[in-house]
Amino acid sequence: MQHTKVTVLGAAGGIGQPLSLLLKLNDNISKLALYDIINTPGVAADLSHINTVPKVSGHKGAEQLGEALTGSNIVVIPAGVPRKPGMSRDDLFNTNASIVATLVDGVAKHCPKAHVLVISNPVNSTVPIAAEILKRHNV
Repeated sequence: MQHTKVTVLGAAGGIGQPLSLLLKLNDNISKLALYDIINTPGVAADLSHINTVPKVSGHKGAEQLGEALTGSNIVVIPAGVPRKPGMSRDDLFNTNASIVATLVDGVAKHCPKAHVLVISNPVNSTVPIAAEILKRHNV
């Protein structure tokens, strides 16, 4: 059996929860690590009751980011805030860019060979931020 660990950063959010459910149904994944700043242990507990191959772990808060990422082959980042009415694209970028930067910094330190999928909006701005953080770490 292939040993593939996937980590979802932002797993308790509106995109992260259904995405984590879909990943739990994938038998090509052996470990599914869920990370967010709130509610992740509950999401992980709910998903762990589904009788499929991936073993689920929940990680919450900055102090558990490294544990969630260590050994990951794939990291998916849906973390960030959704755009609210009246919120400019710049406001969204300013908030989500710093979130993505912090998370990708963790990726560079704990799983530098992982494939990173950034889906935090605005994607055309958060992906270059992620690339710059990785370059800074020579990843």
